[in-house]
Amino acid sequence: MRDIGPDDLPGVFGSSVLNLIRRGADGSLRMSADRWRFGGGDSERVVFRSIHDDPAESEQMLEVPLAEVARLTWDRLPRQQARSQVRFHLTSGDLWTFSGMLNEPAS
Repeated sequence: MRDIGPDDLPGVFGSSVLNLIRRGADGSLRMSADRWRFGGGDSERVVFRSIHDDPAESEQMLEVPLAEVARLTWDRLPRQQARSQVRFHLTSGDLWTFSGMLNEPAS
């Protein structure tokens, strides 16, 4: 697991299709049925946009306020060759994991 910063996110996510799993501080676990793409961000937030196969479905937007992010990490599981994940460790104790065919962060 490697610590990364918000400036690393565009290069790591690129245009990858992402899955999202949210683990609550209370032990709850929710996997998003939507698929996501990195939608950019600024000094205050990181934005993700939903992807739908049906163009009639409306796009959802998910914003993660950087003030609520205690730590950002990237890792690749030992048996994975291409898939990796970025974890948003939130100050609330929640953990949001975006996974997909991500790029390895620059050193």
